[in-house]
Amino acid sequence: MTFQRLFLTTVAFVAGSLFTALMLKPELRGWFTVEKAKANAALYAPRDWNRVTASKLNISVFAFSDRNRNGLYDTADKPLNRIAVRLTRPDGSTRIERSNINGFANFSMQKEGSDADISQLNEAYEFELLPPPGWEITTSNAVQRSSFRAVRGAISGIGADTAPKVVGLAPPPKLTGRASVLSGSVKAESQRGTKLNSSVDDNGDFAFTLAPGKWSISQDEEENTRQVDVGYAPIVLGTTVSGVSERSTPRKTVTVGFDDIDRSPIEKIASGYAGLAWDYLLAVDNQFYKGPGYVNGLMSGSKVAYNSSGHPVSISALRVGESFDFVGGYFSVAWHNAEGETLHIKAWRDTELVAEDKLTLSHLTPVYFQADYRDITKLQLETEHYWQFVVDDLRFAFP
Repeated sequence: MTFQRLFLTTVAFVAGSLFTALMLKPELRGWFTVEKAKANAALYAPRDWNRVTASKLNISVFAFSDRNRNGLYDTADKPLNRIAVRLTRPDGSTRIERSNINGFANFSMQKEGSDADISQLNEAYEFELLPPPGWEITTSNAVQRSSFRAVRGAISGIGADTAPKVVGLAPPPKLTGRASVLSGSVKAESQRGTKLNSSVDDNGDFAFTLAPGKWSISQDEEENTRQVDVGYAPIVLGTTVSGVSERSTPRKTVTVGFDDIDRSPIEKIASGYAGLAWDYLLAVDNQFYKGPGYVNGLMSGSKVAYNSSGHPVSISALRVGESFDFVGGYFSVAWHNAEGETLHIKAWRDTELVAEDKLTLSHLTPVYFQADYRDITKLQLETEHYWQFVVDDLRFAFP
């Protein structure tokens, strides 16, 4: 017998004997099981809470758009991106952070952390949300104070006695428009009977600050009255399209929110979608590009639309001889570097230009453009400097 065969035979004999012993002696099997359990227990041991290993951890102020202006963060509301929060430290030094795409302005904390935003114990730190001009803090807590104490075993080694609360914001509830008659005044009347007047300037422009709710807007010299529903977003009224007779039957209004376009995070809107022809408008998940206007301009679901590469968009009737109404939509500018970009809106009836408006866009809030364009065949949306606009919840009416 060779040495190799002798070695293999010996190994087989020992392994067989060990297996037999384990099968016949339960106490031996238990010994091996206990040792294995002890070894595994070390892999899943509870933390030693007396061990000091403080590392940085964020504490946040959460900013949200209070869509129903009720002072609560509820299911109607959305996170706000790029809202500034200032931290004032016990020594008077400050840090400013902006809220991210999920609404959190983050500050680092760490016990005795030399480069952490928060490191001192039992001292007052002040968090102040700095709202955009004219905006309302609906939760009435723009300034909050917290102190921090040592917490043995905590990730950062410290914890807040009172953590910062959520902060709600809402833009000014303004309504603006241009009167067709450059004289007199424009009247606004709420369903509750509140009446307001606005003078018309030399350009025909007028403006109101209105409480949320339904209002009627009319000019002294006109019989035409427009109905508006004031909510979260500022409202801009479009030009009244002339040459439209009264209808005997109402049209069906459709809201296009793009959320049913779900093949991919970015998708070109195809001709025939929602019964219209589309050119150069793309649907996208509102967090895909991490742009503040994509986040803040969201009105419903998780999708918005934007103009591809900043180029003009056209929306047309699907077939010759058909027409549609453009009721309105919520518009923002995609990027904070383009704050104040101008959106030009034009409408045609066949070859006739029947309406032309413009509105100023913000990355912080959508503006509701109430067009009320009736019986048009083509709509064009074009930014003046070819930045991307963001739009959600476009409203159309069809026969």
